[in-house]
Amino acid sequence: MLFDYYIKTGAFFENSLQSVVSLVKVILLSKLGLPKFSNQKTNASILGNGPSLNQALSDNLDFLKETDIYCVNLFALSAVYASLKPQNYVLLDPAFFMFSEQNNGRQDIKKTFDAIIQQTDWSMRLFVPARSKNSYIVKKLKQERPNIQICFFNYTIVRGFPAFRHWFFKHNLGMPQCQNILAASLYVALLQDYKNVYLFGADHSWHEEIRITEQNEFEMRQLHFYDNANNVKHEKVIDVRNNSRPSLHAQFLSLHKVFYSYEILGTFAKSRKIKVLNASKKTYIDAFERVTV
Repeated sequence: MLFDYYIKTGAFFENSLQSVVSLVKVILLSKLGLPKFSNQKTNASILGNGPSLNQALSDNLDFLKETDIYCVNLFALSAVYASLKPQNYVLLDPAFFMFSEQNNGRQDIKKTFDAIIQQTDWSMRLFVPARSKNSYIVKKLKQERPNIQICFFNYTIVRGFPAFRHWFFKHNLGMPQCQNILAASLYVALLQDYKNVYLFGADHSWHEEIRITEQNEFEMRQLHFYDNANNVKHEKVIDVRNNSRPSLHAQFLSLHKVFYSYEILGTFAKSRKIKVLNASKKTYIDAFERVTV
């Protein structure tokens, strides 16, 4: 009994501290009064870039076209981008917003921007962090693609008591830590009035592609649905923030953050009375009900 008391007391003080810190962060970092997002259809489908998405695009294409489709990251480089015509695109990685004409950065990001600008001749919403408002890509799209509506969300990480964080989530003042773009996309969808949000291509099987070399170096192979698996090799993992090699325990801590974000979003979805349904052919996400469509 005494042990339970200390556990509950510790959790209370931890949530209290996290709530206070989160409130300060929102006041200092979040943009107030961002426009609300409005869904067009009853259901949404979020397309992760996992290899299993190929099967979903083959087996569930008619179903997908009946939903609001959200795609992410380098999806515009795939052959299906122009034919699928997704209504929504979500970006979060700072690398996308560091890109400019002077700082070309990663070539895959440049090719993605080029594909979005050249191919997107339909109405689409692009969801990006509010802090990227003055980035090169946002300004470029506003100038050259008026059919693409730029929508902003506050990537200010909010923690604390569930009711506290849900209020900030709901009003687009803060969100969970999103170690993966799929979580950010799900958050954006949960701000709207969908009945169901379906996940496809959410394999999240990166751990299957981890290996340690004989030189004790950490390598990983990252496969996407648009990749030829035979051409994707294991590569040394580098922390771009300080050009160092992370340890394996750091990698698994990162994976913990990925999967924990879905637990947080699952409770938020329930508070919004929205069902999140995992329709991925292969997946390691266990926070949501599995379905076949």
